[in-house]
Amino acid sequence: MKRVASIAAALALACTAVAMFTGSLLAQAEGTVYDACSRDKQEVRAAALPEVLDEEKCPVAGRVIVDGDIGAVVPEPGMAVIAEAESSDGHQYLSVSNPRGGKLLIDGAGREPRPEAASGISARASGPGECRDSFYSSRDAKVYNYNRWYVNGRSIPSYLSKFRAVSAMKQGAANVTRVRDACGFGDGVRGRMIYEGATRSSVNITSNLNCTSNDYRSEVGFGDLPSSYTAFHCAWVWPKSGAPDRVAHTDIRLNKFDYRWTARVTSSCRGRQDIESSMTHERGHTFGLGEAPEGSHGNLTMSNLTNGPCQTSERSLGKGDAMGLNRKY
Repeated sequence: MKRVASIAAALALACTAVAMFTGSLLAQAEGTVYDACSRDKQEVRAAALPEVLDEEKCPVAGRVIVDGDIGAVVPEPGMAVIAEAESSDGHQYLSVSNPRGGKLLIDGAGREPRPEAASGISARASGPGECRDSFYSSRDAKVYNYNRWYVNGRSIPSYLSKFRAVSAMKQGAANVTRVRDACGFGDGVRGRMIYEGATRSSVNITSNLNCTSNDYRSEVGFGDLPSSYTAFHCAWVWPKSGAPDRVAHTDIRLNKFDYRWTARVTSSCRGRQDIESSMTHERGHTFGLGEAPEGSHGNLTMSNLTNGPCQTSERSLGKGDAMGLNRKY
């Protein structure tokens, strides 16, 4: 259920909000600014926000909305940001939309699903086989035409070939845009990823899982994330009425401090995460797919957890992954 935070200044509406809201935030509502939104706090907890909020009691512009482990800076008016984090303990999702007209929409707050299977990265997936499982979840966003993107080559770990690492990233994108699967599905995706080359700028992602302000460039890089998280995906979108939101820019960070990576899975591979598999999953998010529950749909590329190090099974889309993409596009 979406939470709605109105920025209208009407006194009657503000009074209604106070009457509706209970808990710690209400208890602090006597002052000029709610305690949860006091000006010395850069982060505002999504779970502490009432359904209707007077901007004077909680100025949110430029601040970080946090839910669980992840957060996002409130985007400029007319845009939304979608944060998706992959962890060995499960997946986290948060959407913060700031449409023109004075309302802040928050989706995903308070819903941090945990995997149905045992926690930890597993080498065996559960659920139906990849070509028998038709499950998929869909976000309210899509790439309408194309998305131009760059790679921060300086962030690539020194033990990796930059050429092979970038090639694996490009192949992961192609696995989604061309609906590459072993189940006989055709390619119904009209959107494309266009690689523009190297960049020295960093992704707009912090080490503590926040999507920062949009710099209007789509970038991929390696960097620091909390130890249980393998990857973090941020998408800035233009909200649309009566149609999926239009993806404008996307950033992806792969965790190089707590995981080792490879662009070539060979018989000598030990304990390394496959770049192409991870990027295929992340590009599924770019193109509007959500997560599949691990315990019942673990053989799908969009399942909560990776199938483990030194494996390539998630480079190929499953039935549900392919169906979700083709039906969206």
